[in-house]
Amino acid sequence: MQGRECTALTQPADEMSKSERPNLLFRNLNAKVASIPMILTAMVVFVGGTVWTVLYSFTNSKLLPRLNFVGLDQYYRLWATPRWLISIENLLIYGAISLVFSLVIGFLLAALLDQKIRFEDTLRTIFLYPFALSFIVTGLVWQWLLNPDFGIQHVVRDLGWTSFSFDPLYNSSIVIYGISIAALWQGTGLI
Repeated sequence: MQGRECTALTQPADEMSKSERPNLLFRNLNAKVASIPMILTAMVVFVGGTVWTVLYSFTNSKLLPRLNFVGLDQYYRLWATPRWLISIENLLIYGAISLVFSLVIGFLLAALLDQKIRFEDTLRTIFLYPFALSFIVTGLVWQWLLNPDFGIQHVVRDLGWTSFSFDPLYNSSIVIYGISIAALWQGTGLI
């Protein structure tokens, strides 16, 4: 008898709690309805801009009103350009360096800063604050550091090593590595 009473008492409570809980679709309905115009605007701008760009890439027009369809000729011409192939190579180098070294160095720094070490505040300043800087500030700082006239090369030569050469921003074969150093310095704090 007691078991039946317990079941009878808990069963309506379970049914009541299910009926009181709103469906996930209707939870915060006002907020969802209010966000519809923003979502539609963002989708129209993003999808519309993307579709327009793809369609426009199949033309040889230089101005917006003229649309002379040329098919894949633009893409054939693009892939035949040596500058495009160099750009793709630089993109792959930069991406690999940024991904691998940011993760490895970031993880090692995080593990190091998790331990109680000397100069912890100095390391935090050197590696974590650059993440808060804008890309423009980072670019200017590294442009000064890598400049052979008054940057790292100048300082090392003033210390006595007169044959030292370090100019990654002016040497086209290693400029991507100089840019990668600056990006690593800024992005390592993210990890």
